[in-house]
Amino acid sequence: MICVNETCLPLGRCKNLEADAHKTHRHDYRRDILSELPFGNRIIVVALSGRDLKAALENGLSAAPSPVGRFPQVSGMAIEVDLKRPPGQRVVAIKVGGAPLNEAKTYTAAVNDYMARGGDGYVVFRDADHLIRDYDGALMANVVMDYVRKLGAVRNAVEGRILAR
Repeated sequence: MICVNETCLPLGRCKNLEADAHKTHRHDYRRDILSELPFGNRIIVVALSGRDLKAALENGLSAAPSPVGRFPQVSGMAIEVDLKRPPGQRVVAIKVGGAPLNEAKTYTAAVNDYMARGGDGYVVFRDADHLIRDYDGALMANVVMDYVRKLGAVRNAVEGRILAR
């Protein structure tokens, strides 16, 4: 996901990343982006406590290592998880912007409208304060296309955002 304005914690789910990850670079990146983001999702910014953010991450990790769509995709944070622990107790540590998560602090997160409605069990996003109404959010595919156009080239690399023990 990509930051929207000052929102520092973009969260997505793996279901949006289903297409072939080994594609070669093509000039028509718009087709690739629409292939990766075919659902017409909008970006919704929510405000939630650190405690609820951790609960959202626990939800996303609850079915791991099974390949289900709810596995979180994150930016602006690093998560250490122990998949041997039972669901709901897998998150060992969270750092946001290099600092430990403060469960009492309010964070903003950019999520897609499906997650903002509680899809895939993300009820904390449904219950969070929506800073952008569902129908006012920018189309995710358009934001990604603008970002790629400005970036010029996309390079993928392991960044260590989610570390599993």
